[in-house]
Amino acid sequence: MHVEILTTPAAFETLRREWLELLRQLPTASVFLTPQWQATWWHHFGEGYRLCVVVLRGADGRLHGLAPLMLALEDHGGGTLTPIGDLEVCDYFDVLLAPEGRHETATALVCALATTVGDTFTLSLPNLPPQSPTPKVLQTALLAQGLHVTLEPIETCPTVALPRDWETYLQSLRGKDRHELRRKLRRAAATARLETYITREASRLDGDLDTFFALHRMSRDAAKRGFMTTAKEAFFRDLAHALWPEGWLELVFLLADGEPIASLWCLPFGTTYAVYNSGYHPGYAQLSAGIVLFAECIRSAIARGFQAFDFLRGSEAYKYRFGATDRPLLHLLARTPCPVSEPCV
Repeated sequence: MHVEILTTPAAFETLRREWLELLRQLPTASVFLTPQWQATWWHHFGEGYRLCVVVLRGADGRLHGLAPLMLALEDHGGGTLTPIGDLEVCDYFDVLLAPEGRHETATALVCALATTVGDTFTLSLPNLPPQSPTPKVLQTALLAQGLHVTLEPIETCPTVALPRDWETYLQSLRGKDRHELRRKLRRAAATARLETYITREASRLDGDLDTFFALHRMSRDAAKRGFMTTAKEAFFRDLAHALWPEGWLELVFLLADGEPIASLWCLPFGTTYAVYNSGYHPGYAQLSAGIVLFAECIRSAIARGFQAFDFLRGSEAYKYRFGATDRPLLHLLARTPCPVSEPCV
């Protein structure tokens, strides 16, 4: 196995084609793991870290593994390796291992980290998808090299498994939730002229982003209002321009009599349609605008053939009223309190 460690931002562009090809092999791939997302995060928030993108190739030169990591140096030597990103804006992390030879690739990765970082280091990988093979495979490789490893659930991403049609979806809900959803949809439709709008033209993207941020900042929730700092808005603007041309971002709006009253920042990727963030006009609370817009997005996702509707992190009650079930995220933490037990070759 040939191993290379890339430490400059040029890695995101140099590896882009192969990076995306590797992602396409993985059923747990998400937009958070794309070079577009991670390059944008690094540009805005990477100060204070050192890039450590571990590239693992087979004898044929093909990319077998990719670990997009960053290193925070510590005063006592060694360091802490974490995925590129942060828990405020990234819902999923992972190490990308091709299915073929996954165990050998994981072993080569662990050896590379020991060689690059030093005999004493910490590897912290939060928010790993539970269905990903990476946690168990990497845990085995780390234990084999004498590291202390813990693997435990930390958060959840409630998700709906989507059926083939809307009526089947409605029938899958609990009776009370189905009745309440239908009631709110009828009441909203009787109160105002409602329509949904999705940004389809590049020339409208910046204006629609302005509308989204304005609705987001109208939130009655102080924590939600405080989330969208000037720095984060700049990040999300650049992120939108990186994701939208790929079809990985949809800004979805609910209009009442032509007025935008709710918006969702949605991430369609592979077979999953995810909702990442939202904004609502408090003056239209009686219309249950958020519930109406979520329902329309679920209806659209079903019609377009998506297999899952991911509400992403958080166990808010409304997600379960839409029929979501928990998908716990895992945190893998490995430490080397002393030099690794076996030499890496």
